[in-house]
Amino acid sequence: MKNKLSHNELLQYVNELEKKIQHLEVKLEENRFAAEKLKSNFLSNISHELRTPMNAILGFSNLIISKDLSSDKKEEYVEHLHQSGNSLLKIVELMIDVSLLEINELKIIKEPCRIDILFQQIYHYYNIDKRKLGKDHLALLFNKDKRVNEILVHTDQFRLTQVISSLLSNALKFTNKGVIEFGYFLRDDDKLQFFVTDSGKGILAEKASTLFNKFEKLDEDYGCTEGIGLGLTLARGIIRLLGGEIWVESNVFKGSTFSFTIDYKDNIMENSSSKKQTVNTMLY
Repeated sequence: MKNKLSHNELLQYVNELEKKIQHLEVKLEENRFAAEKLKSNFLSNISHELRTPMNAILGFSNLIISKDLSSDKKEEYVEHLHQSGNSLLKIVELMIDVSLLEINELKIIKEPCRIDILFQQIYHYYNIDKRKLGKDHLALLFNKDKRVNEILVHTDQFRLTQVISSLLSNALKFTNKGVIEFGYFLRDDDKLQFFVTDSGKGILAEKASTLFNKFEKLDEDYGCTEGIGLGLTLARGIIRLLGGEIWVESNVFKGSTFSFTIDYKDNIMENSSSKKQTVNTMLY
């Protein structure tokens, strides 16, 4: 998601979520068993995560209407409101997407995508994000395979961004010092392999095999209480729909490396600057 959405962009985003919810309601009505299963899972896992941003929104809303507040304080509280609203929207959209995945209704729309442009945008976004999180001391590195520079890859760039953003957000959450590196390279079997490597606390061996399951979280072991344990589940579902696989392993930094593949086809080389594709996508 962008750092800051305009009022019209926010309304458009909410309208898109409402359309997804309506579509999901229709599909769940067709399968009552799936509806009951999803309802049970969400009720037992989601209440705290929804309550946190809602409490912040209500609390800062009450503070803003105070007559004794300075303009600087009001501006600060408005920013908190904005961040809490974005957090709430992200949680809702994540729940919707995982629900659609559960009933095989998550749509993949493949189109020509300039991977190098997309990842450069992601790199700039997370350079800003790590400063906002107070982790400007972390080194963020982007490493790309020059052999696939300026190549159009036929994939779903929105869903690909969801996956990379989820992995980078997790890396930032669990890494307090050192380096986070992400990028991609072309394998000998004509698959693109993407990776996010961090120097965080690493993955417990017993957790690695279940980490992509619904509602599975690292939070209790790593001292973090945020997250609903659905991000990696959605990532695995998206990557499988894109024809690839995703996995996690330890690395030389004693942290974690998340890797995934997607099918790669040598599409049209962009030889003219006038043909270069621009990439506009909301980051998560």
